[in-house]
Order: sequence, then C-alpha cells, then structure tokens
Amino acid sequence: MQSEFEIRFHESERILEVRYPARPTLDSYSRYEQAVKQTISTLPFGWKCLVDQSSLAVMPPELPPRITLLNVWAKNHGMDRTARVVAESATAELQVQRMFKGAALVAHTRDEAWSSLLR
Repeated sequence: MQSEFEIRFHESERILEVRYPARPTLDSYSRYEQAVKQTISTLPFGWKCLVDQSSLAVMPPELPPRITLLNVWAKNHGMDRTARVVAESATAELQVQRMFKGAALVAHTRDEAWSSLLR
C-alpha cells in the first residue's frame, strides 16, 4: 500500500488539494509536512484546501496532533477554509471532528468537498 501523500494546487480555483495515502508513516508525514509548507509559502492569502482522506485505513496515533498544528499554521499562512473527504464511517467522521473541534467541513466524495469550497 502506498504511504506517500499527494499535493496539487489548482491555480484557477485557488484550491490546494492533498490526498492522504492508505497507510501514512511518520516519515512520509514529515516529508509531506515539509513539502506542503513549502507550497503554502508561495500561495497568495485566501486559498482553500481540499483534504482527501477517503483511502486512509490506518493513521499512526502521533499524527493527529501534528495535523492539527499544521492546520493552524496553514490558517496563519492564508488558508481560508478546508473541506475533508472521509470514508463513510462514524469513526472517520469522529476523528476529523475531534481533531478540528467540529470546525471542519466533512464530505464523503471529492465532488461534494470541491463544490463546498467553490461556494
């Protein structure tokens, strides 16, 4: 199973899209964190973020606090809002809501998340 994150910026929509691997490792997250911070530092304020966690099967317990800190850092560097795509399970939704204290928009498809960011 893949452990690397995918990052893509959609310039015309000003949406940074991140796709989580099924089984991220601490090393792959560290590489992702460095790469995404580098990308974000080049973006103008007011960009949005689509985080696709739908294929996420297992997340190391050390990652949620780091993800929360990265989200705060991104907000301080121009992120307007985020939509997260999660698998249709109560556990996945609960994890996201717990990490972001209910402030995250949760969707079950990429199209649904994408549409919410364009509104």
